Parts: sequence; structure tokens; C-alpha cells
Amino acid sequence: MASTESAGLKTPALGGQEESKGTNQKTAGGERSSQGGLSGGKEKESRIMVKGEDLKENLPPPNQLCSANGNVPWGCPDGTFIKLILETGKGLDKPKEGSICQVFIEAEHGGPLSYSSHQWAEVELGGGDAEWDGIVDRCLETMLAGERAEVRMRDGGTITVQLASFTEAKDTWEMSASEKWNLVLSNKERGSELYRAGEIGAAARRYAKALRLLVVAAPPPDYDQIKAELHANLAACQLRLRQPANAASNCTKTLALQPANTKALFRRGLAYDAMNDLEGAAQDLKGVLQVEPGNRAARRELERVTERIKARDAKLARAMQKMFA
Repeated sequence: MASTESAGLKTPALGGQEESKGTNQKTAGGERSSQGGLSGGKEKESRIMVKGEDLKENLPPPNQLCSANGNVPWGCPDGTFIKLILETGKGLDKPKEGSICQVFIEAEHGGPLSYSSHQWAEVELGGGDAEWDGIVDRCLETMLAGERAEVRMRDGGTITVQLASFTEAKDTWEMSASEKWNLVLSNKERGSELYRAGEIGAAARRYAKALRLLVVAAPPPDYDQIKAELHANLAACQLRLRQPANAASNCTKTLALQPANTKALFRRGLAYDAMNDLEGAAQDLKGVLQVEPGNRAARRELERVTERIKARDAKLARAMQKMFA
């Protein structure tokens, strides 16, 4: 009897467990459906967000400068300035090297600009030698007739350029071989004039321009001679401008064409000395003296470099003694 009653008592308990299981299943089902609803909502929300992100990709970042045409400012490849269009121009053609441009330039007084400013003037693109002339030239090469632009320079300063009109000029590929070669020689000669006048930066720009033109010029009989001289002259400018690595590179290009060029050897020796490559400097200066034993400048520099080597080695020896004392 006791066992029967206890069995009878267990039956409702089982039933209660089944009911609770059913309730739990319902609850679980409810949670699943609730979770399904939430996940569905999240997926829907994420899809909306993705569409929003897609739309954002077509917009400029917040606080991003924009030109009048809606584009971001154009940055010069060498990083010297950015150009912001204030008024858009018309047409498709743009000025080229040699174009006569009708421009109105606004710049800070006293800046390195030889072009006329604060008035309408004619400017030959590529004809100026001052530092800011080159910046104006590169800006004009990107402009359309009627365009007005603001140039913001990396080192500070702002120039506003307005281009009214310009004459057509030939691209280098349209020039004859003789025209290209004449341009090379005229830029080389102008660079030498500027160097003698102490305008070292302007001279370097002329020599560099001549070398760029030389790449597309048909090589005449004295091509290697002119190229070697241009690299050596550019190196002389770069030494004065405290660019020893560039100077050494241009001297090496000269020496590849003329291994016994004493000017290039001497200038590369000075460049190596400035970069603390004392052994390289001594080797080049000795090379000069092998070709020109009476070269006093080379002998003087070699003596100075030799003293620097001795002082360096003595300092290193003292440091080693202290280390192992």
C-alpha cells in the first residue's frame, strides 16, 4: 500500500515535470522567436548602415577643403604646394612650356617672384627663374582659360593666380630634333649665367630642366659630353645648396660617361666628406691628383680629410681602451 501510494503520489509529479518541460520548451521557443526577431532586426539595421557607409564613400571627409568644382585640392607631385580652384575655367586645353599667358598674380610682397604681380601681365610659361616662378609655372600648366586658383605652399605663403588666356605652344613630342636640342643648350647656358650671378637655386632648376629635355632630344654627336657637363654642373649647385647626397649621385652619373672627369671626382669627394664618408672622399681626391698632380684645391682637401680620418680613429681607439680597461 505504501508503495502504491507513493507511486500514485509520483505520477502528478511526473505530470508536473512534463508540464514544466512544455512550459520551458514554450519559453525557449519564445526566446528563440524573440532572438530571431532581434537578429532579423539587427540584420535589417546592418543593411541600412552598409547602405549609409556606401553613400558616405561618395562624400568628402568632414572639414576637407574643396575646390569650386567640388573636387579636393590638387597636390603638386613633389609636395611643394596644393592648388585650390576658386573659379572654374572653360575648355579643355591648358598652357604648355613656352605659352604666353595673360595672368593676374597676387602674392606677398618681397617673395621670391620675378613675374609681375597685382596687375594683369604677360608671362611666358617657363621663362622665370625665381623660386616662386616655378610654382606659378606648375600651377598654370594645370589651369584652363578663365580659371582662378589659390596656391598654398608647403613652407608657408599663398599665391593667387588668375588665367585669362594663353597662346598655343608645342609639346616636346611635336618639336623637331633641332628645336629640342636648342632648348637643351639655351637652358644650360642660362643655368651657367645664373650660377655666375650667385643665383644657385635658379641655376639648378635650369640644369635640371635641360636634363629633362635631353631625355627626349635626338642625341647629336656631343650628346654624352653635354649630359656629363649638365650632371656635373647640377652637382656643383647641389653642393652649394647643402644637398650632398644628390650632388654625389650626379657626379657618379658624370663619371659613368667620363671616368677621368676631375671636376666630378673633386665634387663627389666634397659630397662624401659632407656625408662623413671619409674613405670615399679620400679616394676621389686621390683620383683627382692622379690625373692633375698640381691641383692645389684637391691636395688641400685631401690633407684636411686625412686629418679628419686620423682624429676619428684616435677617438675610436680611446673609446675601445675605456671599454676593455
